[in-house]
Amino acid sequence: MGKNLWVYLLISLFCIACSTENGERESDAYRFISGLGDAPLSNQFRVKVNGVEASVEKIGKIDIPIHYTQMVYDETKPIQIEVIVDNPIQSYVISPLRKGIKAKAEGNRLLFTVDKAAYLLVKINNLEDLYLLINPVTDYQAQVRDKEIINVLKFGVDTTGVSKDTKKIQAAIDEASRKQAVLYFPKGKYHTGELYMRSNMTVLLADEALIMGSTDPSDYQDKSLIRMDSVSNFQMLGYGTVDGAGWAGLRRNGAREFHLVYASNCKDVLYDGVVLRDPTFWNTRVYRSERFHMKNLKILNNRPYKNWTNTDGVDFDSSVDCSLVNAVIHAGDDNVVVKGLDSERVFATERILFDNILTVSNSAAAKIGTETCVEYFRDVTFKNIDVVKCKRGMVINGFDSARIENVRFENITIEGFDFNGAEAPRLVDFEITDNSWRECTGNCAIDGVEISNVNVLTNLNGVESQIFGKDDVHNINNVIIRDCRVLGRSISSSVDINLSVNPFVKKIFFISD
Repeated sequence: MGKNLWVYLLISLFCIACSTENGERESDAYRFISGLGDAPLSNQFRVKVNGVEASVEKIGKIDIPIHYTQMVYDETKPIQIEVIVDNPIQSYVISPLRKGIKAKAEGNRLLFTVDKAAYLLVKINNLEDLYLLINPVTDYQAQVRDKEIINVLKFGVDTTGVSKDTKKIQAAIDEASRKQAVLYFPKGKYHTGELYMRSNMTVLLADEALIMGSTDPSDYQDKSLIRMDSVSNFQMLGYGTVDGAGWAGLRRNGAREFHLVYASNCKDVLYDGVVLRDPTFWNTRVYRSERFHMKNLKILNNRPYKNWTNTDGVDFDSSVDCSLVNAVIHAGDDNVVVKGLDSERVFATERILFDNILTVSNSAAAKIGTETCVEYFRDVTFKNIDVVKCKRGMVINGFDSARIENVRFENITIEGFDFNGAEAPRLVDFEITDNSWRECTGNCAIDGVEISNVNVLTNLNGVESQIFGKDDVHNINNVIIRDCRVLGRSISSSVDINLSVNPFVKKIFFISD
């Protein structure tokens, strides 16, 4: 049989596996992604779509359990969502509130209609969080149709998760790279330690493929589950899941500062569609890299009841031309972050985009810093961010020696603040300082920041803002606050956001429509 025919058959099998398990029961407009089977089904929620029941999984290993269901939706016709709980519904919220989704509570059922793919957070009564992960349709098969497909099962890998198959999976990765091929993970649970991705390859995850990290710290030589060092022309595609086992036991066994995905000196990388969950530390750190793009991601980290853990969402660090577009991030620390840890200044940090993201955290929603060792940060944009909860909304912490310029916070909606801890929450927190929780010089300068079309949907009682420079040289200049509102009222002065400013801030402009 010819090579091209084999490729066609494997892709056809992938399509069938992704679309026919519930095909007879589902609409042409959507399909479910079944539960992975590594965690119990939800004991609080049932979800139906057009009357057909979906699998709702519970991640109970983290401090505050969350529940979620996944589906793929082509938006050709509206779908009816029904969420069923045990007791009568007294209160509910569907975030992002900006979408204005109208719902109706009937006894213990919540009903609403969706006509766009979106990542939604549903809160009912005092129950735990329920995420409805409604993915846009993406033809991942078309993206790999002209490439050789290598099935990871060819290497004798266990699909039950019982055997730890790091060496076998690594051998499959290496072969796919040598052949510039696609490494396909069909439905199954793949138990592994650290995996080193290679250049010129694609990893394709079936809907119900789960790469599950080991809970033994000795299985991670370089302290990450997905490791990428000097990798170029790489893709990870599909609606499958990568789990770092952080709160499943890895952290309890002594792991600290282990990333789920760590990339350094990489170029031309795409992550699209995957679930990245449960790291011990930052979920994804991209360091000294170029053209590293991520989209349609579901990042589900541990979040504690009080204070924070170091479970950042995505950190673009000393990197250029990088983006995260269309994502949901549930995290115990900062959600979307730009850093500059490259003290050698080989790289600066510039042209970074975060766009269309739903965030929940106990710390910063959108942040630059605190690590600002690079020569400059330039052209950084946070836009279309829906913040369900945060300690600090928009943050620039210049603790080192960078110049930070042309930063945009655009179309941001903040639904609520976290009041845990000794410090008050802050809407705006821009600061240059040499006095912080770590050793720092505070020799930064910030010039050119625009905050526009920010809507705060809660009152600011107990919420502060601050813009503080360090001295006449290391100062903050040209901050524009344009067309922003608190509970529908325009922000026209520092009083409206409880803003404190010191003498080392040169110009702040309030502009309202």
